[in-house]
Amino acid sequence: MEGLKKVVVKLWHPGCWSIETTKDHPEVYLSVDGAFKIGNEIRANFRLVAENYDAIKGYLADIRSFNHLAKDVLVIGKSDLEAYIHGRFPTESTFYENVFALEFMPTKIMIQRGHEYWTMLIYDEKLKETFDRLGEMEEIEFEVISISKLKTLEEDYRDIIDEISSKLSAKQKKVLVEAYRSGYFDWPRKMNLNELADKFGIAKSTCLHHIRTAEQKILKRFVEEIKERESFITDR
Repeated sequence: MEGLKKVVVKLWHPGCWSIETTKDHPEVYLSVDGAFKIGNEIRANFRLVAENYDAIKGYLADIRSFNHLAKDVLVIGKSDLEAYIHGRFPTESTFYENVFALEFMPTKIMIQRGHEYWTMLIYDEKLKETFDRLGEMEEIEFEVISISKLKTLEEDYRDIIDEISSKLSAKQKKVLVEAYRSGYFDWPRKMNLNELADKFGIAKSTCLHHIRTAEQKILKRFVEEIKERESFITDR
């Protein structure tokens, strides 16, 4: 949308519960599902995702070690490699107070490996002023990861399945669906490539071409979406 930019900023500030916990547990990340100021405290909900079971077990066992950085932290749900956390924090230990002093609108906050990653909307003419004011804030460290043009509402809200489907030919979709239904992608495979090709009356090489082309289109779009939604993943 004209006049607005989507900016991703990597940020660090002292005494932050989510920053300190993820620094000690690099195989988990947090996403902020909601944060609100109530009185003299910030209340926030986090979704935690771990790379493996040991990581989530270790993180949840260790969060009480960081009680000095929070007024209260509760694990309100857990499922496989995910957990849901509610926390109450003193305003001075968070970055949220600073948000109201700057002219940007946060749309997503992710925390991993001891840093917050803020995705925010900023007007073109306010970019330099916003970065200058961030730089003037005491004990705040930040790095601009990306600045991109804001997509149209249609692009932002278009279903990714519709988008991928539009890039596949009818034949590619038919072969892909049948390959999945027949167990071609299972391990061990329940159907081999020759059997799959025979079902469609096509050459083995043609069948493989349909599958590989469809896989490449799906994977490319999926990876693009992951990089867009979770830009911290490529920041190492």
